[in-house]
Amino acid sequence: MKKPVITAIAILITTTALSIERKFLEGYTIERSRTNTEKAEGGLSLLNGKLAFTRNDTVYLAEMGDSLDIQSITPMPDLSSLGIEGQFTQYGKTIIFSKGGELYQAEQVNNLWGNPQKLKIDGLGGGRTEIKGTSFAARRWTYREPAVKGMYNPALSKNGKRLYYSATFEGGAGGKDIWYSDWNTDRWSAPVNMGERINTSADEDFPFLAGDSAFYFTSSTSDTLTGSNIFKTSLTDRTRPEMIPTAFNTNSNDENYVVVNGCPFLISNRDGNDNIYRPEKQKPVIVETVPADTVPAEAIVKTDTAMKVIRKDYNTCIFYFDFDKTSLIDSYDKEFDYIYEFITSNPDSKFLINGHTDTRGTEKYNKKLSISRAKIVRDRLVKMGIDKSRLVHQGFGELQPEIRDAKTEEEHQKNRRVEIIKLD
Repeated sequence: MKKPVITAIAILITTTALSIERKFLEGYTIERSRTNTEKAEGGLSLLNGKLAFTRNDTVYLAEMGDSLDIQSITPMPDLSSLGIEGQFTQYGKTIIFSKGGELYQAEQVNNLWGNPQKLKIDGLGGGRTEIKGTSFAARRWTYREPAVKGMYNPALSKNGKRLYYSATFEGGAGGKDIWYSDWNTDRWSAPVNMGERINTSADEDFPFLAGDSAFYFTSSTSDTLTGSNIFKTSLTDRTRPEMIPTAFNTNSNDENYVVVNGCPFLISNRDGNDNIYRPEKQKPVIVETVPADTVPAEAIVKTDTAMKVIRKDYNTCIFYFDFDKTSLIDSYDKEFDYIYEFITSNPDSKFLINGHTDTRGTEKYNKKLSISRAKIVRDRLVKMGIDKSRLVHQGFGELQPEIRDAKTEEEHQKNRRVEIIKLD
């Protein structure tokens, strides 16, 4: 079995591929859609430029509002009747989807989707065509493993000529891999494994193409935080995939990434249920540094480098950390009492806990360090009695410094911080 080869390296794969996430790294947080329910949501797909998703075996179509959230949700009985599993993909008046572990297509007639037909893929019915990318010679058998493991989550290229999907076939790297087939006159070609640049001995799933070359997928390789995370690469320059920023990825399962009108959406169970997440613009946060004798003592958080004012109107708190450390210094004990009071006095609010590092160390290491710092603060508040569902923690690594191009140790320390922000 092949070793995992995906690494989250700090390389600019293409401006197009990176610009989608970069737009939402500063001034935004990744939040649950207000349209989520207690039911699990999933199957994020694009249909006629709009976002489609499933909930409780029903497919819905949604408009996107000015707030970057979805609205005007409409059930689609014709799509729901097809038995779609996971995401589907569209080209013109044809959609391709998975059902029972097999790939099907359906056509739109009189504005309704119907007449599903099993996809014709060379090599899946005992044909003699050689299967490229595997160790199989041309034989009269099917090459895939038992159908229960199936083929899922198809995604078409922009021109509709190449079909990507996840599947467990012999000749793969192990677990689910991303495969593709090309359109040949009246059927799809035999599956081709995307190779070790994409696939590992873990599971890869949910392929998605944004624009001409940005290729996204989910992987549970050991290079993820924990669970499954979202990776991206370019289909044109063949650079190694990298994990997209930790604003989108957490220590939970993050998957099924799609882009609608330039806005990313994904499915995550970071709050304990599969829900839709998307960017939400932060309201301006005001943090003042003032002399200690000008404000009440209970309104001040002391640090080794500065005194940060915390007022209910400002809705924020900042903790600082020593170099390469995740432990909190003892002098923060009283400040936690204040934060606890503030959170409990706002019972209808959630609080965002953002971890940051200085620029020393690798980007991958700093991402993990920033998440650990945010989790330390979150766990401390949970231990004090705060409901963990009200606390959302995430790490930005070195991507959002307080002081850019920091040189002195004092400047570096201001970047090694955790911010607690009240969300209205």
